[in-house]
Amino acid sequence: MHTSLPADSRIPAGSAQARATGVVLLLTQALGLVLPKWAGAGFLLLGLVSLVWLTATRGWQLRGLHASERLLAIAATLYVFAILLGLAWHGLDPAGTQTLGRTLRLLLILPLFLYLRQIDGLAPYWWHGLATGGLIAGLYAWWFLLTGQIGEFEDRVGGATNPIYFGGIALLMAFMLLPRISDIRLALSARVFAALGLAGGVSASLLSGSRGAWVAALPLLLLFLLSFVHQLPRHWRYLMPALLIVGVIALNLLPQVNMDQRMLDVIREISAALHGQAMEGGVSERLQMWAIALGLIADQPWLGPGPGAFEAGLAAAVGAGEAQPQLLDYRHPHNQFLSALLYAGLPGLLGLALLFALPLRRFWLMRRSSLVSTQQLAWCGLAAIAMLAAMAFSESIFERNIGVIWFGLILATSLGLLASERRRELSAGPTRRRHSLSAILIVRNEADRIRPCLEALRGWADEIVILDSGSSDGTVAICREYTDHVFETDWPGFGPQKQRALELAQSDWVLSLDADEVLDPELKTEIDFTLAQDPPPHQAYTLPWLTHAFGTTLQHGRWARAPLRLFRRELGHFTPVPVHEKVLMAPGCRIGHLQAPLHHYSYRDVAHARAKLLGYARLQAGERHAASRRCRGFITPWLRAGMNWVDNFVLRAAFLDGRGGWIMSRLTAAYTLEKYRELRRLSSAAH
Repeated sequence: MHTSLPADSRIPAGSAQARATGVVLLLTQALGLVLPKWAGAGFLLLGLVSLVWLTATRGWQLRGLHASERLLAIAATLYVFAILLGLAWHGLDPAGTQTLGRTLRLLLILPLFLYLRQIDGLAPYWWHGLATGGLIAGLYAWWFLLTGQIGEFEDRVGGATNPIYFGGIALLMAFMLLPRISDIRLALSARVFAALGLAGGVSASLLSGSRGAWVAALPLLLLFLLSFVHQLPRHWRYLMPALLIVGVIALNLLPQVNMDQRMLDVIREISAALHGQAMEGGVSERLQMWAIALGLIADQPWLGPGPGAFEAGLAAAVGAGEAQPQLLDYRHPHNQFLSALLYAGLPGLLGLALLFALPLRRFWLMRRSSLVSTQQLAWCGLAAIAMLAAMAFSESIFERNIGVIWFGLILATSLGLLASERRRELSAGPTRRRHSLSAILIVRNEADRIRPCLEALRGWADEIVILDSGSSDGTVAICREYTDHVFETDWPGFGPQKQRALELAQSDWVLSLDADEVLDPELKTEIDFTLAQDPPPHQAYTLPWLTHAFGTTLQHGRWARAPLRLFRRELGHFTPVPVHEKVLMAPGCRIGHLQAPLHHYSYRDVAHARAKLLGYARLQAGERHAASRRCRGFITPWLRAGMNWVDNFVLRAAFLDGRGGWIMSRLTAAYTLEKYRELRRLSSAAH
């Protein structure tokens, strides 16, 4: 499936609609932490505009979305449906009614994402909004401190909400700005402004005393260095994290900032709880609430005990002297995962886990893009959702409107801008390669389907190298129409044969293809963009398969993986195995990820699929047996096949591909069954 949008469905940069949307986005980020209800108004306004625009333009189709984007839409819907199911089962009391209203707001993620991804030129508004929001939050926090303000939470800064959300959102804004500060392509003024936003966000978080998001701070800082180290000047690789760490330590030395003490309190309270000692404090209170919630959940795990059960359980525990009386002030267990279990049981927990995990996976992959601005936006989403997930372990973030609003706004905007900025970079970037490219193929009897593969390479690859291993159907003659580098040889197995082809290539980079694969035009553009950089940011790239079989397109299951196919010639080699070979890179090589699809027409029909998979199964069994792997017992092959089917059809969501997903799941389960049956036969024969 082609992932770009038709030109007539986009909103061009500089149009009145794009500018108005950008201004609303910027102001929401800039003022949402300090002005009451500002963030909610901005989120709802953007959501309403999205609903109206998508309806008016009939833009609701999910066609053209990346598979992971469609899964995210399903995850958000699944979580909301699970909560609705739980509420319907238990009945709507006042607590349930409030939960219903907050949860339904999460459905705005889908229209807002679909709308924002079609607007060009929003990224500058996003970056300025983050920097301005962090800076204003910091200035507000310092004003609160220096003027001796005493608010609802005493000396802790709460902004327009409370210290937990004020400090957590300010910190994630700061971390989202890290790649902006390190981008040496930007003007110095833009980098300084981003640095001020980071300093403001960190200050606001420290002065709030909010600890939840800080749990993810050090791992994210290390991940940032690993992801962007190749883009940073040598001195910045050490100076930037050092400045951030020293700045945090220096702020903690101020007598008005007690974050270090609050962190030590966490350790002391956990230690006391482990030793059965009573101790007061926020952590102790949470541990008591979690214990009460888990006890209630254990009795009704499938659909949970219901929205009112926690308050009743809390009151009972306090009445029995098993919990501190001050806990009666709370209405939720301060853990979103436990809240999901309380309201909707295991379906609620599954929906919530997917709501965090799927976007994290998407951002994780895209942080390895060769497009610099796209990579930076992927970092924004990764840092933000990781910190929100960390906060969710110590706070029920969907139990307050402000938590739902910031989660929905950041997730929808990060995903939408990731798509639109990638489109902009590909269309505006250089396409003249600085590095030569060889395409290598190994073939045998592919005359009926090799032309589309070679047509996509004609006039584009600098060199096409083909090894044929005894074709009898005219494959060699067809290949000679496209290249003079056609060689006929024997068949030593997939790995050795591809290594032979690699050794014949002469270009700087190699693209390894099979005869049943066709480059998407957008993928060719993305490869051109990557090899136009000097040097490219990674030494190898994975290319996502888009499998076409049985009259449909298969976007889910193990066959939708992204194999490593593009790499620097002198740094890679193929594993010497008879089947399921892969490219191994030299130590220290960075592996990137391209998004545009590599079309895979693997099977001519079901009969061809069965025969091909049967051959692979026997080769795999022989390879495993040679490596001293054994299979014993009649039931093992069936268990393996059943697990394979569940993995593909259920866990990897092949059911979303309809009949094609069902057929493919059955075929791969049959392949697994035959592989372990053959391994069992070989194991028995060896004895």
